[in-house]
This record gives sequence, structure tokens and C-alpha cells, in this order.
Amino acid sequence: MFVSDILSEKGGLVYTVTPGTTVGQVSRQLSTRRIGSVLIVDRLDRVAGIVSERDIVHAVATHGVGALELEAAQVMTRNVVSCDPDDSIDDVMETMTRGRFRHLPVVRHGELLGLISIGDVVKARLAEASHETEALRAYIVAG
Repeated sequence: MFVSDILSEKGGLVYTVTPGTTVGQVSRQLSTRRIGSVLIVDRLDRVAGIVSERDIVHAVATHGVGALELEAAQVMTRNVVSCDPDDSIDDVMETMTRGRFRHLPVVRHGELLGLISIGDVVKARLAEASHETEALRAYIVAG
């Protein structure tokens, strides 16, 4: 199974904000949309960073309530790791585990195609394992 399989089921909708969006505005979007991160895009719609719940907690711990007035560019993770639609689920799981992050933009040739979460990856892996189990059962019964 591949990242493209997740996107074909989930779709490519990605919530983005500009670097000047305040942390308070980002927090409201995360809460309203029930998501864990938003991508920060530049004027050319290229990924410039990502702000996750963890980034916001860190900003509040460092700056107190004033963190809500900071710009997303001040708290975002700048070195965004991304994946390709042709990457395998196993590779993506390893990347997320090693990097200790839960959201991964899907990018090909600089174009943002989607965003997958660890929940999406686990769901896909469980579905794959279930299909494998059913195939083995059918093989044993037929055999």
C-alpha cells in the first residue's frame, strides 16, 4: 500500500495559512476543523513550514498567553519533511516514528498534493493487514 492509496480515499484537502497568521488564529482553525496541524505556505503556495499542536504548546510554555499574538512564522517548524505519493506506508510509518511527528505533507515536484496523519497511516496499515488475513483464510479453506 502507498501514500497515493491514502490520498485516493481521503482526498487532497489541506488547510493552509500564511506566515503572518497569528498563533491564536491557527489555534482556532485547529479547534474548529478538529485537525492537528496546518501548513504554512509562501506567496507561491510552496510549503514554508508547519504548525502543529505541539508547536503551539511549546510557544505558550515559552511566551505565555502572549504566544497567541505571535505570527505562525515565529513558531512553525521550518524543516518540513514530506513524502511522495509513491512512498510505501511502511516507509512513511518509519519516517514519522523516527522524526517523532504526526503529520506529513505529500509533495511531488514542489506541488502540494495532500497531508497525511499518523491516524491515516495506521488506518491504512490495519486495512492492509485485514485484507492479508482474509486472503490467508480463503487460501486455507480452499486448500
